[in-house]
Amino acid sequence: MDKKPHILFVDDESNILMGLRRGLHGKRKLWKMSFAEGGHEALELVRNDHIDVIVTDMRMPIMDGAQLLEEVRELSPDTARVVLSGYSKDEAILRVVGAAHQYLAKPCNFELLEATLERLITFRANLDKYEVREKITQMKSLPSLPDVYQELMVELQNDFSTNKSIAAVMEKDLGMKAQVLKICNSAFFGLPQQVNDLPSAISLLGMDTLRSMSLLSGVFSSYKGSAQELAVMQKICDDSLEISLVAQKLSKLLYNKSELGELVSCAGTLSHVGSLVIAISWPQEFKQVMQLSQKQDKPIEKIEQGLIGVDHAWIGAYFLGLWGFSFNVCEAVAYQHQPGNCPDVPQPVLTVVYLAHELIRFSKEDNSNFEMFLDTLDQEFLNKQHIDIADVDWAGVLKVKAA
Repeated sequence: MDKKPHILFVDDESNILMGLRRGLHGKRKLWKMSFAEGGHEALELVRNDHIDVIVTDMRMPIMDGAQLLEEVRELSPDTARVVLSGYSKDEAILRVVGAAHQYLAKPCNFELLEATLERLITFRANLDKYEVREKITQMKSLPSLPDVYQELMVELQNDFSTNKSIAAVMEKDLGMKAQVLKICNSAFFGLPQQVNDLPSAISLLGMDTLRSMSLLSGVFSSYKGSAQELAVMQKICDDSLEISLVAQKLSKLLYNKSELGELVSCAGTLSHVGSLVIAISWPQEFKQVMQLSQKQDKPIEKIEQGLIGVDHAWIGAYFLGLWGFSFNVCEAVAYQHQPGNCPDVPQPVLTVVYLAHELIRFSKEDNSNFEMFLDTLDQEFLNKQHIDIADVDWAGVLKVKAA
């Protein structure tokens, strides 16, 4: 049995496919590669073989890239979906926002293409539970809290709204933030480096693109659920924002490196995105997790592993990796509960997200003796980070929540 990852490239121009064959010739021992001239030929291959990743052009006759990826999403939910196209009109880009996980712009150098595919293959290999990975890969977007969704719609229609006022609304919702950062960092916008903070992303996208996202493509949607379910989603968003604020304070105290700020903010805010994915994709199991966590003296992530096979940290990391978020952010989300398992050292983003999460958890157990808090931490991992936390004013760090 061929265990090499199978990548399918689709374009209506045979010379483009020939160029891809030549450019990726060096990967033939690591990847199984197929090439289809058009959407219908691609769908035949998808029906008859398992495809790990599909890379398609956008502008093709009869069936364009957006239509093809929607068909693939239904036929093969586990297939990661990438657009590689030179067609850069806003409307065309936004048509594939939900269908595509990542976007690359032509001309695309082979170094970037290979790096993108290798990242996707790595994240898929790290989440080897097929049925779990399939559900996450099939998702088009994360629905938003109804109140925040309505607030955003009003703000986008307001002639006096600003980037700052729109960012303030979106910061309240994990789904909105993840979607905007995903689109802003797509190669269609040609940014020289990854953007990890919401105000910058909104400024770069512009009001017209944001309005198109909300009205034309329907990429933002309102979650429809019971009051109890909405309350749980609200708590997930609130908890994530709390982790982000505390992590940012710790980052300044322990590292004082301005370049870490955006990464820490992003990783902290999205640290519980996996919980949101579970709540949406596994609602019954999520309810069980919530119930059992109140009855048992056991971490939520351990209960999730028992019921689903994977915890929210790894589900969130795979989801973000699929959407093209930076490796530092994905790694911080994946190892936030077990940082000692992280193969990379040092890892400042993971360190402060881990400390923020554990500090908040400790404080909610009605503990005020922060000397005891140090005893609960993974000292072996922290020693490898070469940081001094002995004199940190933990109570002072927590006060940032009210600021």
